[in-house]
Amino acid sequence: MDYFEMIQNVLDYVELNLKNRVALEQLSEAACLSPYHFHRIFKSMAGESVVEYVRRRRLSEASKKLLETKERIIDIAFEFQFETQESFTKAFKNVFKITPGRYRLSGVRLKEYERGKLNVNFLKDVKGVKAMEPKIMVKKEFKVVGVRGQTCLKNNVIPKMWEKFFPRMSEVKNRINNDSAYGICECSDMGESQFNDETPFNELVCVEVDNFEKVPAGMVSKTIPTQKYAVFTHRGPLNNLRQTYDYIYKTWLPSSGHEIAFKDDFEHYDNRFKGIDDPGSEFDIYVPIK
Repeated sequence: MDYFEMIQNVLDYVELNLKNRVALEQLSEAACLSPYHFHRIFKSMAGESVVEYVRRRRLSEASKKLLETKERIIDIAFEFQFETQESFTKAFKNVFKITPGRYRLSGVRLKEYERGKLNVNFLKDVKGVKAMEPKIMVKKEFKVVGVRGQTCLKNNVIPKMWEKFFPRMSEVKNRINNDSAYGICECSDMGESQFNDETPFNELVCVEVDNFEKVPAGMVSKTIPTQKYAVFTHRGPLNNLRQTYDYIYKTWLPSSGHEIAFKDDFEHYDNRFKGIDDPGSEFDIYVPIK
């Protein structure tokens, strides 16, 4: 799959439908991806979520009409799919730092939000992340026990989940490796048209076990089926983890020839992980592929 061509097709579709309702399901279906994976790949490659992109493009076109026509502000708001004049005013001010009314009175054209051009080499030399080739492997089925919680891309509560789970790890019986733990992002078919960075999804912080006997109270069990993965190693503190994920989804995936699979992805921590701030720390990121 050519992910850059896929995203460009989405951008073209958006341009043709700025005045029409655009559902995330339509865009993700055209891209042959789940809404969750589509959102994640689009944001990594385009620099913002598809919902944010559509809103900014609509505001850009609306700003032209404010200066070039005498149409009522409320009519312009409705034309570009804003439900009320108030919601249009709030969104316009968030982007342009001025209300639509004051902007019209100023008569000064603001810099419009331009469509970004994607380049396969754009992220080849990300600061702090060396180009890395993953290990392609098939990981056999394994069992885990741990704590499940909801988080989102904007307000990440996963560190707090680990803080609560870590003291309870010793409660898990039949554990296979005491130096190993997993952070599993559970794949789900979230088909909301307003899916964005604040949409919740499930995270499972857990350890591997050989059976599900005597699961501690408040914990859950799950079997991860046999799956093919591209395995990347993140090196260094967690404050540059975002750069590693950007490299995976923005640089490696589009040019790899592989397609992402609609399965859980996860991080695997073992004795190489020395702490969140340690520059010598390492752990593996498993990206499911077909």
